Amino acid sequence: MIQLGTVGRISSGDDSGKFVKIQKLPDDPPSFLILIAHDREFRHGYGDYWVEDYGSLQEFFREGQWVVQWLEPEEELGGGRS
Repeated sequence: MIQLGTVGRISSGDDSGKFVKIQKLPDDPPSFLILIAHDREFRHGYGDYWVEDYGSLQEFFREGQWVVQWLEPEEELGGGRS
């Protein structure tokens, strides 16, 4: 399942090893911005893609054969579980 507003690590497929975050844009109907970077803070190797709707977002994931490990909020911030 694609999670919005959550950082994930692409564990398989194109861009494997990079981090991804999906932002829902306030269009009607909503479109989506796909943010990709080498690091979870999105400071290095940053890039983005735009898709026009949720169906196109799903197709983008299928075409890239992405398997994404979505991170817990504390993992997103660089913390860990004890």
